[in-house]
Amino acid sequence: MASVTREQFKIRSELEVVHIPTGAVFSAYPYSNPDDMLESVRVNWSRGSATAESSGDYAEQVRRMASRLLLEQALRAARVRRLSDAA
Repeated sequence: MASVTREQFKIRSELEVVHIPTGAVFSAYPYSNPDDMLESVRVNWSRGSATAESSGDYAEQVRRMASRLLLEQALRAARVRRLSDAA
């Protein structure tokens, strides 16, 4: 099975990304510490992604990349907030 790449995702916000091939939506609850956010990540596998969800290794690759992207977005947003507060 092909490996999962960041290009396969659409970033909707700092708290939501979509895996385009499967339609799976990953969302998280905002926390003051971005690392804590990863504990709240939820996934909504679309009907068309049932095979991806059931193929464990591929689904895990998708989850890992989605979590990485969410964490990057949250860290970026936290830096922007810190810079805004300092100004």
